[in-house]
Amino acid sequence: MADISYFEAWQLWLDGRSTVGNDLLGLPMIWWGRAGKILSFISGAAIVVDLLGSEKLARYGARVTWLVQKRVLGLNLGPMLAGALTAIPALAITDHIGMPWLPQVLLVLVLGIGASLLLAASGEAMADARLAMVTRWTSLALFVIGFHFDLLAS
Repeated sequence: MADISYFEAWQLWLDGRSTVGNDLLGLPMIWWGRAGKILSFISGAAIVVDLLGSEKLARYGARVTWLVQKRVLGLNLGPMLAGALTAIPALAITDHIGMPWLPQVLLVLVLGIGASLLLAASGEAMADARLAMVTRWTSLALFVIGFHFDLLAS
């Protein structure tokens, strides 16, 4: 498989040729497309926030805050679990698809740390009335990015 640049991928797409069968940043284009589909799916979070409503989110946020503050052996249990439960499957998946080690390590670290930080911030955020607006804008950004990579890999 040829390793192509981002602009070469768009040139192939604009010429009406498939980008599948090429690599972008060491990752097969099919996986960029799948990541795009996943991001587009996650962007549906705005719908969940609107359906639940602010009162239920505030109650759930209080439970998450308790979990984040729960300490075991001096360590915050919630963020550690969130990081591990994200990093371990990410490592297994990236290893299975044969991702090069540097992007693999960076991706696993970013996902694991991101999940920990997300859990730590989510409890307080759920009680905030501005959550709905932030969720809508974040969901729009995820949808655009996800659709972009899905389209590029088509």
